[in-house]
Amino acid sequence: MQVPKIDAAILAFQDWILTDEALAYLPLWETQKNWQTHFNVEAKDLAESYDLALDSKTNRRHYRRGGYDPKRAMLAIMRWEPDFVREAFRDLFSEDRDLEGRVGRFGFYINELFNRFRDAHPKDRTPSHNHDDDYNMVSLYLMGQYPEKYAPYSTALLQTICEKLGAKTVPPAADFARYTKLLQTLRGFLLKDELVMERYAAALRESDYQEESALLVWWFFKMVEKEDLAAD
Repeated sequence: MQVPKIDAAILAFQDWILTDEALAYLPLWETQKNWQTHFNVEAKDLAESYDLALDSKTNRRHYRRGGYDPKRAMLAIMRWEPDFVREAFRDLFSEDRDLEGRVGRFGFYINELFNRFRDAHPKDRTPSHNHDDDYNMVSLYLMGQYPEKYAPYSTALLQTICEKLGAKTVPPAADFARYTKLLQTLRGFLLKDELVMERYAAALRESDYQEESALLVWWFFKMVEKEDLAAD
């Protein structure tokens, strides 16, 4: 990526943090805090732990909107076969294993479990599990478990960031591992900017996760995605 483009985007980010558009994303930090507080893969009642962890009192659009409600399906299969879901999460959170393999297997496991749930409950009307959603839900789970390393993913966001910040190549398809590396790379630029960090700290609410979080970089990515930086 081109450092002058990154620096110019950070200057724009300093002011964007103060906008209502930026502050509308804060419920993700709230969910991150709730996940850190409540989720335990070994909890006796896994469904209750998950229900409390994946929550926001102000906005839930990052996991429930329109016909998209993966939480409802996950709660159904957790109550039905908690040990199988527990094992899927254990594998997903095993940082000693290959990242691409983990996120791919998780989606496969959940799909298989949901199909079995449907077969066992033919009259049930629980909507699709939605975990085949371009890694959206799996990235939310990783974001909650490892706040400093992961953030919400979408292939379109990754491609836009690479294009606007001058990467040598733009991935033609999903590349979760590259996205995660970009979060780490760009974090260093943001941490060095005192005004960004000052305004970031001021923006966070008491209900939000306060420790080091890759959401700061994701927030920056969302600004880059939306703003016409060339016009600045």
